[in-house]
Amino acid sequence: MTPFGRLAVLVNGLPHVVVLLLCLLMVAGVGAIDLATGADIVFSVFYAAPIALATWVLGRTSGLLFSVVATILWTLGDRYSLHQSWASGVPWWNAAVRLAFFAMVVFILAALKKALGEEQRLARVDALTRVPNVRRFREQVEIELRRAQRTGQPLSVAVFDVDDLKEVNDRYGHADGDALLVAVARAWMHELRGTDVIARLGGDEFAVLLPDTSAEAALVALKRGRGAALLAIGEGGWPASLSIGAVTCVGGEADVEGLLRHADALMYEVKSAGKDGVRTALLGDRAAAPVGPSGSPTSRIVST
Repeated sequence: MTPFGRLAVLVNGLPHVVVLLLCLLMVAGVGAIDLATGADIVFSVFYAAPIALATWVLGRTSGLLFSVVATILWTLGDRYSLHQSWASGVPWWNAAVRLAFFAMVVFILAALKKALGEEQRLARVDALTRVPNVRRFREQVEIELRRAQRTGQPLSVAVFDVDDLKEVNDRYGHADGDALLVAVARAWMHELRGTDVIARLGGDEFAVLLPDTSAEAALVALKRGRGAALLAIGEGGWPASLSIGAVTCVGGEADVEGLLRHADALMYEVKSAGKDGVRTALLGDRAAAPVGPSGSPTSRIVST
């Protein structure tokens, strides 16, 4: 991460009340120094610091309000240091120019923050289906896994494959194949809870994160999502189905790669058995499922 990125993360993490008080102190401090030093030593440029901070953290409106405050203080400092007459119009003109300059800073920073936020969002979203991509999914699984290990709650992760996508592409064209993937993703999104996450891992493969979900509850949720997806597939007239492998972690040490690897192995067991089904397993200290010779847990439930 660049120094600017680290600074942005640090600043964004500050409470808004703290930022507001800090900006007020900075503006007041610069104003006091400006009045004390007079016109011989210029400190007015430092008004830009609290204005920039307020804009970045509190928003464009706050930045504009601090711009007005800074302009008033700067103008008053010049008025009493240079003994300018209000009637001459010079203080008014200078105030308008300063306010315009500060407003430009505010609008540029606000636009930059918006662009950076959009770039970060797009970097974690699959361009086709508009669901999170593998990078975002791994980050979310890592967060939920740490929470599950702390609270002792179960965590379920599933990987599913859209069977026969290549056949759809060959028979109907890649546009239909893309439409199939979009339909499947949307169908799952409508069936999942707000805390659940569906992501596209790449190609025809997706993953689902189900926090605080036991193996039994995960199977219910996966059947529901699979049913909605199969309905969408049928409405589109595509010769496709879903093969799903899911792992529920119930205590013990686990990591993101391990969960995805186990779920992926179970999914391929479904495909090897004829596709179009669900296979689940338990993983962890409190899991009753035995472990196979490959190191992956033996499946507990198979549903087609």
